[in-house]
Amino acid sequence: MAILSALIDQYCILEQRLKFYRCHGYRLDLEDPKSFNEKIVWRKIFDRNPLFPQVMDKLGARNYVMESLGKEGEDILIPLLFVTEDPAEIPFEFLPEEYIVKPNHGSGWYKIVGHENRIPREEIIKQGRKWIRKTYGRRRMEWAYRDIQPRIMVERLLRDRQGRLASDFKFHVFNGKVEWVFVMHDRFGSRSAARYLRNFTRMDSGPTSCKRAKDISKPENYDKMLEIAEKLGRPFDYIRVDLYNVDGKIYFGEFTLYPASGLNRFEPVSFDFALGEKWNLDTRFKREFNPWYTIQRR
Repeated sequence: MAILSALIDQYCILEQRLKFYRCHGYRLDLEDPKSFNEKIVWRKIFDRNPLFPQVMDKLGARNYVMESLGKEGEDILIPLLFVTEDPAEIPFEFLPEEYIVKPNHGSGWYKIVGHENRIPREEIIKQGRKWIRKTYGRRRMEWAYRDIQPRIMVERLLRDRQGRLASDFKFHVFNGKVEWVFVMHDRFGSRSAARYLRNFTRMDSGPTSCKRAKDISKPENYDKMLEIAEKLGRPFDYIRVDLYNVDGKIYFGEFTLYPASGLNRFEPVSFDFALGEKWNLDTRFKREFNPWYTIQRR
């Protein structure tokens, strides 16, 4: 079984290298990674930090937030309405009018039930059972998801006083310090985004995955958001901490270890390498594994 697993990893690495070149236009260097995206892929293949599975588990992440921040951590958690291994157990009749259903062991999987989006419970149950049977990120080598015990979560849907869905502040924390922030608006609809430096100065560089959003004013509690993101990110060489700001109230969203799985295209490409310079890779938990390309060079 160990030999088969190693062979699968070898082929997946070849696949990663091909996808990386097609996306970024330069060859993936795993022996001496320099760009941000190279380091993301290096992390996927080699880094086995024991904290990773906890923070990638959306339920485990809630515990991590409380352990890291104490009472303040409890205050920023989105109200959790129900958790189950069997989506048929969800008490739909007792839920509020609006909520979000998602698994704890994946990314980008969700069902939103709102005033204008009434989803039949049968559809939610069917989708929930599909999620439970899947292991997220296997082909992409996102190791931290592998052993998470699947659960279905129901959370309150966050809206501001105007009824808008909460904007998502994605803090990129390098070695305990926020270097830049990706602010996404209407993340479940017509997404738009803006990129800011730590001091909330607008950036022109960044990922190309969203249309450009209009500029916004610096939130009054922005410094508090920075403080929270850096406290949560302190044990990691790099992590993305997602927070929401709803009418001045801060909520924790999730952690991300593998943004876009290393396929987040930046313009210009030099920004990819500039970000990589800010990330000092922690190699303490590097697994013993020799990809074919390193074996062949010896």
